[in-house]
Amino acid sequence: MIKVTNQIGKELRLSRFLNPDSKRTVMVAYAHGILMGPMKGMETNEEIKRQNETLKAADAVLMPMGVLPSCQKLFTGKNAPDMIALYDWQSISRSKSQLGYTECSIEPVTTIDRVLASGAIGVMTYLFIGFDDPLREANEMRRNYEVNELCQKYGLIHIIEPRVVKSKETNEDGTMKLDLMKVHTRMAAELGADFIKVKYPDTPERLKELQDISPAPLLVAGGSKIADDAADKMAEASVTANTGGIVFGRNVYQSDDPKAALERFRRIVHQK
Repeated sequence: MIKVTNQIGKELRLSRFLNPDSKRTVMVAYAHGILMGPMKGMETNEEIKRQNETLKAADAVLMPMGVLPSCQKLFTGKNAPDMIALYDWQSISRSKSQLGYTECSIEPVTTIDRVLASGAIGVMTYLFIGFDDPLREANEMRRNYEVNELCQKYGLIHIIEPRVVKSKETNEDGTMKLDLMKVHTRMAAELGADFIKVKYPDTPERLKELQDISPAPLLVAGGSKIADDAADKMAEASVTANTGGIVFGRNVYQSDDPKAALERFRRIVHQK
């Protein structure tokens, strides 16, 4: 059977996204500015431009389209990382002091046409569940389905980050509600996601349990900056649980030595 062009396009993009030996990816999330404003590692224009060299060793970098003009050099050259475009924005990441919200609004911040024109190999969307209004969850499913259809049409990689609205995602002791993570992870997989970005569910065993119920490979999010040894253990868990890799942001670009941190994560995930 002859493959159609979009199937070939998807396979070519996946071959660049995943390390050819480990079949996993080390992606850096550099999309926090649009969600939470300036912070260490992206506080000034000079810090943003510095990432053109700092993040070169990544397999891919997640960022909003508006940062691309400052980071074009990052994606230039044969051995450069590929870009995953942040497709939408959500209001739940900000703290109370930043006028953050418990409930969540989500809006697109780019288009598939613009993603294709930029040279990005894929997009990431959010999928939120747990609203008091069930129609909002239904809208989340429709929105993600429509993006997935476009990604299928044009051979783009589609990463979904499913989440529970902030007030409902953790237990009283602060651990993640694994039963709810299983629900939204399976929803994202059956919508057609190529990869699913998930918060670390506290232990390697729980991460493996989550991967075992998902037809799509998981990508483990690093979250806030934590101690190096804790971040390393999270990366190691991504390997033992047979996930698709990691998406670490602040644990790379907020490190004292971001280049060294990125190389360390590459050694762990790609086992080199």
